[in-house]
Amino acid sequence: MLTEDYIMRMINQALAVFLAALGLKKAGKYDQALQTFDQAIENLLGLNAHLVDQLDDKTLLDRLTFLGKLDVDRLVVLADIFREEAEVYSSLRQPQRSQLAAERSLRLFLEAILVNDANLTTELIQKVEPLRQKVANISLPIETRLALQDYLDRLLARGDDFLAQNGLLREDLKLALSSLDSMVRY
Repeated sequence: MLTEDYIMRMINQALAVFLAALGLKKAGKYDQALQTFDQAIENLLGLNAHLVDQLDDKTLLDRLTFLGKLDVDRLVVLADIFREEAEVYSSLRQPQRSQLAAERSLRLFLEAILVNDANLTTELIQKVEPLRQKVANISLPIETRLALQDYLDRLLARGDDFLAQNGLLREDLKLALSSLDSMVRY
């Protein structure tokens, strides 16, 4: 059984490798960055990164559950890794792989937010919004669409001051919510 101490060590190791990968990305060493992101994923989950790529989102979320509770810390780190991978694939002109990584990152960030209303923070909103814009015109899996719908509903339930602090407009959110029906992929 995984202990909380062990999980914190996994997160710290993954973060150290993730930071190294960000340095490689910044230096334009994209292939090395992708390999290092894979290493961070392996440190975080204890699974081969290529196996993680084959997992569906539900199974991945199950791997991030500890004692019946979703481990939001590991979830956010993993979502960050996929977000950065999406940018690297975009730089490598691999739009399909970029899109898949962005979709997975979005789903994981949404799950982190939806597990607890207190997680609807400026930091996570700033990570979700560019991803939401990136996938705005594509068909999404039903689970991602439902998570996105719940996220938008939660934002719309907030006051205008909260939305303004996060650079969001109520009308834009309403429009995004109404367009979700056309984004479903079964």
